Amino acid sequence: MLYLVGFFILFIIILIVITIMVFKKSKPEACKIESELKKEKVISLDMLLKTVKSSKSDLAEMQKALCVMGQKFPFPENEDEANPYFEFVYFFAKHPSSTAKLIVKMQKELALQNTKYKKQIEDFQMRGVEARK
Repeated sequence: MLYLVGFFILFIIILIVITIMVFKKSKPEACKIESELKKEKVISLDMLLKTVKSSKSDLAEMQKALCVMGQKFPFPENEDEANPYFEFVYFFAKHPSSTAKLIVKMQKELALQNTKYKKQIEDFQMRGVEARK
């Protein structure tokens, strides 16, 4: 009879631990930039490039730059005009604050939106990652 009480207590402890683990699981952050965009009236591609080129930019600034790039700046149809966009991809991947998850997210997001440039986006991403070494 005593062992049944022990199993019951162990079962309750396991349930509590599982419940805590489920609720503490980190939730993916969506791009919450609408209120921030209202504060900053004009955001240009040059501003995004300055952000990703600056080694002082932190992870939050990099995430914001990625969200703005994905929402506000689609790649142009003319391939000659796409060089600044490829620069963004390169410096984003090269930046020390960019995590592997964030780089993969950037590559997937931009490749889905710009299927014409999928190969170039991947190439510039790989160059940026290799430049980190």
